[in-house]
Amino acid sequence: MGNETSKGLSVNVKTFILVLVFVNVGFASKMIHKYYAMKEAGYIREQTFQEQLEQRVMKSFGSMEEMNQMVADITRQKEEAEKLADSFKEQGEQLRFTNVKIEDSKSKLEEEKARLQKQIWELEDSLSQGKKETLIQELTSKIEVLEKENAELKERLK
Repeated sequence: MGNETSKGLSVNVKTFILVLVFVNVGFASKMIHKYYAMKEAGYIREQTFQEQLEQRVMKSFGSMEEMNQMVADITRQKEEAEKLADSFKEQGEQLRFTNVKIEDSKSKLEEEKARLQKQIWELEDSLSQGKKETLIQELTSKIEVLEKENAELKERLK
C-alpha cells in the first residue's frame, strides 16, 4: 500500500475527482439549460406583452397607422407647447424688466410731483404776499386821493 501512494494518486481519489468532474459538468449543463429556458420565457413574455399592446391599440384606434399618427400629433403638440412655454417665460422676463422700469419711473414722477407741489406752494405764498403788497399800495393810493379830496373840501369850506 505504501508503494501505491508514492506512484501517484490512489484509485479512490481518482474516482472521487472523476465523480466531482461529472457532477460539475452536469450542474453546469443544468444551469445553461435553465438560463436558456429563462431567456426563452422572457422573450415569450415580452412578445406576449407586445401582442397584447397591439390588440389594445387595434381596439382603441383601429390600426397601428392611426395610433402612430396620433402619437406623432401628440409629439408635435408637445413641442409646440414647449415653444409656447418658452415664449411665455421670455415674455414674463420682459414684463418683469418693464415693471422695474415702470416702478423707477413712478418713483421719479412722485419725486417730481413733490418738487412741483413745493414750488406751487412757494409761488402761492409769494403771490399772496404780492397781492397783499398791491392791495396795500392801492389802499395807500386811495388814502392819498381821499386826503387830497378832503383837503380840497376843507379849502372849499373855508
